[in-house]
Amino acid sequence: MPSKFKIFMADDDEDDRFLVKSVFDTNWLDCEMVFAADGVELLEKLDQSEAKPALILLDLNMPRMDGFSTLRNLRANPAFRSIPVIMFTTSSAPEHVIQSYELGANSFLTKPASYAELSQLIHQIRIFWLDLARVPANTKVTPTL
Repeated sequence: MPSKFKIFMADDDEDDRFLVKSVFDTNWLDCEMVFAADGVELLEKLDQSEAKPALILLDLNMPRMDGFSTLRNLRANPAFRSIPVIMFTTSSAPEHVIQSYELGANSFLTKPASYAELSQLIHQIRIFWLDLARVPANTKVTPTL
């Protein structure tokens, strides 16, 4: 059976990818995680994906293409423009928050320091973005006559 939700995450830190995957795998089997080590790989995987993701988690500091450049590319492409993007980074710098929202991020979250806090934060992301909010990937369009 295919996953109900597809979530893409771009982050160059292998440990962070592992921890996020662990939280999702432990709690939400209806989510398929797709990981990329940087923005270039993320955009390539999005282009190759048959299903539009319900959500993208995007780190700021990555090689080849950072989070800001990746976000610019996502918002410039009509195919990806409506996908919710959460900037998910270790930064809490006000200028990073401002720039993220100016470039079209839907949310800016600072990665927590502990696994328990990460698990709680991902639980809150799940409730809001996948259970409560209506996003294009999760919305069925009924044709009108």
